[in-house]
Amino acid sequence: MTGPIMRRPLVLQRMILGGLSAAVAWGALAQTVPPGAARRTPPLNGTVEALSGQTLLVNTTEHGEVSVTLPAATRIVAQRSASLAEVKSGEFIGATAVQGADGKLHATEIHIFPESMRGTGEGHYPMGAPATTMTNGNVEAVSGSVTQSQGAGSGEQLRISYKGGQSQVEVPPGVSVTLMRIAGKSALQMGAHITVLLAPGARAGGGGPTAATVIVHEPASH
Repeated sequence: MTGPIMRRPLVLQRMILGGLSAAVAWGALAQTVPPGAARRTPPLNGTVEALSGQTLLVNTTEHGEVSVTLPAATRIVAQRSASLAEVKSGEFIGATAVQGADGKLHATEIHIFPESMRGTGEGHYPMGAPATTMTNGNVEAVSGSVTQSQGAGSGEQLRISYKGGQSQVEVPPGVSVTLMRIAGKSALQMGAHITVLLAPGARAGGGGPTAATVIVHEPASH
């Protein structure tokens, strides 16, 4: 299956669940797994078949129909593709980047968090892939132009501050940008494309896994 529901689910899982203790996992999201963090169960990707009370029936990509339990603590997050113009000073963001041969961080993916998630997983962390990092922080300054065409010039530069430091991130034109917002169960309409992040210890192929977060992939706005 192709499309938005298959877009980097493991990165999404790190963003939602990583970097937080179990006691505060639903106080905020995080866009990184610090060194030594426990491995998480792979997410479920698919479409909503039905929602009845706390039970969500999902037609998954890998396991067929799966009945997922949604406890009261389950967070439902809606996300859509956004433009680089929506990354502004004062926004709290998560930026995935690769350190280039020039020593600079070059963004590969940016997530814009809603104000209610400010402070989520704040910091600058290494990822599993070589020379790859995640930075969660406040956009202090934006320089450069978002009007440059794909492949022209160097794009924007973001100065991102977080507790204990700052990072300068180069943002090439055409980088993937995602806008996130808190949603309710009303977003779980039949046929909606979703990613289900399972609670620690849940088994994707087991009966009745428990959802920690459900990400609803909304179509891009025009």
